[in-house]
Amino acid sequence: MGTSYEGALVAAGLEQVCAALAGAGMTAIVAPVGVERTAVLPREGAYNVADVDGLGRYLSGTCGFSVLVHSLYDSDLLSLYVYSGGESVHEYQSDVAHLGQPFEDADGEMKVVFDGVPFDFDDDSRPSGPRGADPEVFAPFGTGDIDPGRLGALLRGEGLDEEQQVFAESRHWAIAEALNLQPAALTNAYRHVKASDFSGAVLVGRSPALEAQQEEQRSRAAVLRSHNPRPPSAGSA
Repeated sequence: MGTSYEGALVAAGLEQVCAALAGAGMTAIVAPVGVERTAVLPREGAYNVADVDGLGRYLSGTCGFSVLVHSLYDSDLLSLYVYSGGESVHEYQSDVAHLGQPFEDADGEMKVVFDGVPFDFDDDSRPSGPRGADPEVFAPFGTGDIDPGRLGALLRGEGLDEEQQVFAESRHWAIAEALNLQPAALTNAYRHVKASDFSGAVLVGRSPALEAQQEEQRSRAAVLRSHNPRPPSAGSA
C-alpha cells in the first residue's frame, strides 16, 4: 500500500490563509513553508480524500491568491494544478501512464484507454512520462534563487535517485526543496499529522469532536504503517 495525500501551496502569509479558510468554515492544518508561502493540509472527507479542487478555486478566485494544488496517489502519481482567478490554468502529471482507464473489449480482451484512445496493455506506444513539466510555471511558487534546470529535471523525472524513482512523494519532496520550501507539510495528509508536527503551524476549524476523530485516524494509520514498513522520505534524517 502506497501513500496518498492532497493539499495546497498558497503564495500568501499564514495569517491571510488562516483567515480565508476560517471565513469559509474549512478545517485544515496550515503551516508556513517559506517567506509568504503557506501549506494547507485540508481535512479529508469520504474515502480519506480532500476536495482540493474546491479549495483551489476558492483560494484563487474568492480570495485572489496564487495556488498550487497537489495530489499524490498511492506513491505512484504526483499531480500538480496551478489555480488562478478561480480556475485551474496548468496541470502537471508525473507519469501519464497511471491515467489510463482499463476496460474489457467485446472480444474479452483487456485494454486501457488514454484520452478516448484504446491501447493493448503490452503496447509500447501507450502514453507515458510526465506532462506539463514546465519549470517556469512552478518557479513563482518558490522563494529566493531557484535553479530552473534542477527544477525542470525533477519535473521531467531526470536525474532522480532510487527513492525518487520509486516513490512519487520523494520526488514531490525534492521539488519542494528545489523551490526553497520546507517540504514536510507539503508531503503529508491531514489525517496522519497534527499541527504541532510543523513549526509555526496552526489548526483552523478546531473542535473537540474533530480532534478526537483526527486522533483516531492517526492511530489507525500508525497501526497500518507498523504492518507495512516503508523507507524514510527523501530529506529525512
